[in-house]
Amino acid sequence: MALQCSFQPDGLILAGGRGQRLGGRDKGLVNWQGQPVAAHLSALVRPLVGELLISCNRNQASYQRWADRVLADAEADFPGPLAGMLAGLQACRSSHLLIIPCDLPQLDESLLEALLALAAEQPERAVLVRTGDQWQPLLVVLPQALLPALQTAWAAGERSPRYWLASQQPAFLDLASDDARLFNANLPEHWGGL
Repeated sequence: MALQCSFQPDGLILAGGRGQRLGGRDKGLVNWQGQPVAAHLSALVRPLVGELLISCNRNQASYQRWADRVLADAEADFPGPLAGMLAGLQACRSSHLLIIPCDLPQLDESLLEALLALAAEQPERAVLVRTGDQWQPLLVVLPQALLPALQTAWAAGERSPRYWLASQQPAFLDLASDDARLFNANLPEHWGGL
């Protein structure tokens, strides 16, 4: 069931990293339960968003199968997830952008709907997931109106999503620290040993 709220965000899957902990593999193309994780996450997110974007710095033709548009970072050499967030906000055609990373393959629709419902209640704030004092800065809904602030921070040398978000007085969706939906798949054994 799609979320009914006062806005329909665009969606962004972050898949632009080096995959260093996976021996350089493109994490978004690694199989999760029989299909590339980007395909899995695209199917999850698509009913909740308007346009679906994927931030990727390689294998754009592969990612294009699951996105309305693919984006690349403006700078070379994998400058980090904040670069993908910046590219996403620049490309966003909606009032908000739902961002998810490709290393949270156990996300589900109910978590994303709860995040979007909170964003609908506080449309001028960034809204992200928190477990205790741990933030999930790459699982966030950003108002498109924050683009100038992000551009300014990027130009000043900020590269940390968490530090930038902290400066924006975000709202939080609080979840239990053992919530299995936040399982972070970053190591080869998390992906079946590759």
